[in-house]
Amino acid sequence: MDHEWTSRSAEETRALGQAMGSSLRGGEVVLLCGDLGAGKTHFAQGVARGLGVTAAVVSPTFTLAAHYEGRVPLVHYDLYRLASADELAGLGFLQADDARTVSLVEWGDRVQVAGAIRVTLHLQADGTRRITVAGSE
Repeated sequence: MDHEWTSRSAEETRALGQAMGSSLRGGEVVLLCGDLGAGKTHFAQGVARGLGVTAAVVSPTFTLAAHYEGRVPLVHYDLYRLASADELAGLGFLQADDARTVSLVEWGDRVQVAGAIRVTLHLQADGTRRITVAGSE
């Protein structure tokens, strides 16, 4: 069943992410999908907060992945610079992640991961964001 929310600010987007992060136990893959400026990184920061990560979380656009320690370990991927999903095999995408780790993937619409939670963020004309969550929660 899909769930949908409207966020009116970056902090509301982070709060929704934090609520999700608080419920994650490890082993989940969360795909963040949406255009530039839709709020994927704000949502990711909230998920990290919910997982107990205290470090500053930024999009790992140039490093492709960042690892964080918290109540549950987090690997934050950013696939923006990838030209095709085929490049992921050479990077070991998701292969090295421990079953206790939450994997959070910005630009997640570029990959197919069975059983993943899909979070889609849409920037609305009025500046709000429509956030839809689908998949195994």
